[in-house]
Order: sequence, then C-alpha cells, then structure tokens
Amino acid sequence: MISIESSFRAAFLAAAFSGCASFAAAAADTQAAWEGVMENTAASSTCATMGVGGTGVGDNHVSVYRPHILSTDTPTYLAIVFTRAEFTLQNSSESKNPQMNGSGADTATVIDGRGAPGTYPGTFTGIVVSPKPVVEATTVVTITGTIDNYFNVAGCNVTFKATYGKE
Repeated sequence: MISIESSFRAAFLAAAFSGCASFAAAAADTQAAWEGVMENTAASSTCATMGVGGTGVGDNHVSVYRPHILSTDTPTYLAIVFTRAEFTLQNSSESKNPQMNGSGADTATVIDGRGAPGTYPGTFTGIVVSPKPVVEATTVVTITGTIDNYFNVAGCNVTFKATYGKE
C-alpha cells in the first residue's frame, strides 16, 4: 500500500527538481539536499499591485535547499513549490556568495500557473544561512533573506524565513 506521505514526497521531488535537471538525472542524483517550509515574512506592495500570487505575508511554500558542498556538486539551488507554480534559484555567484549567503545573483527557472516555463536573471539580498557552512552531516538548516524581483516582476521583493531538514 502506498502512503499519502510517500506519494506527496515523490510528486514534490519531481516538481521541485523539474527546473534543475531532467527526471533521469534527478533519479541518479546523490547531492545532499534539505526539504522544508518557507514562510513569507514581508513583501513589497508591488507584489500585490501586480497580482503576484503566493507573496502574502504568512504564505507558506514547500521548499528544497540544495547547497554546493563538494567540488562535484552543482551550484547551490533553492526550489520553491507553489500550489500552481514552481521556481528554482540557481546561485550564479557561488564563488562570492557560497551556499547563497549574503547578496548575489541567481538564475531563476520558472513554471508559472499556466504551465509556461521561463528563465530569468535575478538577485537575492541579505540571505543568512545557518549553520555556515552547511556540510553533509548538517541535520537542520535555517535561512532568512529576500528574493528580489519575484517571478521576474520588477520591484516585487519577498522576504522569507525557512527551516529545512536533511532529506
């Protein structure tokens, strides 16, 4: 008998990694990752004005944090799953902002509420990842900070806090 939890986890992982890699590559993947919940703590008024869903204060999203730890790892990723959309942020400034600590550049891959894919350059500011650095033996990771131009909407900046458990 398949449990609801295992079904949800399988569906979530397939959705979360669809922006990162093909399903076949994800199935063979051994890079460490942490699963958790991201809660929005603030959002600029532009988000509501432009109708960007999922940006309200207190909105929660399932999320995966996948830091660059080993030399063979991909850059750090942060995947965020919405009810009808998904996006991943790939750290484009890994050498300057390892594991997305601080402020830097990212490449966002999006699947919007109508199933349309997209990619855009973005930024993140004031990200604090704890512990610093995250290592493979880390069991719990917390992250706070701001994702700028959420879903590629200029001026829609969302501040969040998140807690992740080792997968």
